[in-house]
Amino acid sequence: MAVGIGGLAMLSKRSILAAIAAGLLLSGCSEENLEKADFNAYFYYPNSQREEYLGLVRGLSACQSAASNRAYSLRMDRSLPWSYICCKKSSKSSCESKHK
Repeated sequence: MAVGIGGLAMLSKRSILAAIAAGLLLSGCSEENLEKADFNAYFYYPNSQREEYLGLVRGLSACQSAASNRAYSLRMDRSLPWSYICCKKSSKSSCESKHK
């Protein structure tokens, strides 16, 4: 069976998506596992390299909330370029993987 160029692109996209899904399952980074994981939460101020450690939290959504709450306490809304990073903590690393 002949497959056109568009078909190859579609097969390639499907293969990539399947590989990503398999990788997430194997690495334990499913959404459910991320809510059970511990994260070091960091807040980044707009237009600067200033980083603020917000603490250790349980779950990715708690990390996201910690960053949003910090921005709110500083009277910053999302129109300002503040940012955050959630570092997944493991027994081997304080930042095994970064999440938002």
